[in-house]
Amino acid sequence: MAVSRREANKIKCRQDILKASRRLFKEKGYENTMIDDVADKAEISKATLYNYFPNKESLLVGTMDDQIAAAEKYIRESGKEENLCSYDKLKLALEFLILDSIPFIDVSRRIMYLNACEASPMYGKVNEVKDMFRDLTDKAKNEGTFKKDIHSIEIVELMMSIYLNSQFQWKDIEELSEEQVRERIERMLEITLAGCFK
Repeated sequence: MAVSRREANKIKCRQDILKASRRLFKEKGYENTMIDDVADKAEISKATLYNYFPNKESLLVGTMDDQIAAAEKYIRESGKEENLCSYDKLKLALEFLILDSIPFIDVSRRIMYLNACEASPMYGKVNEVKDMFRDLTDKAKNEGTFKKDIHSIEIVELMMSIYLNSQFQWKDIEELSEEQVRERIERMLEITLAGCFK
């Protein structure tokens, strides 16, 4: 369904704001970035910015929403093109999320931290990632990749442990090439999920 020019402009403005905020959070740090800075970088008024995002934390929520939507789109498109099984799509989702976070690793770490804080609007946001993993895990189980007696949520928790480990424990993450990241993910999946495969 085609969107109107007005809708397209709203989508572009939102994307420009999020892109500007991610760059500024990386350059200046989250604490040192002000809403005025983001509006200036996005070349919009502060009032316009507030139409999309009421505060700085909502920029993090928007960033996470966009990352999940981009991952889902990437998996859909790659899966169709390459005729991938659900396990390969699950691996692609993990790779996408980790690789997408590297240029803005400090922002990603803050999002993950705030996800655990009950008072934050980010609280529980990672459940959307878990839902994506669970859907793909259920499909992989139906395709016979995983043992039927292992609960999907257990596999999802193992996937999440790799994802969170990459965000906080891979101290060299910014120095790794894309190929090295993919190789590390592959090794971790083989080790972590070894008892889950049929």
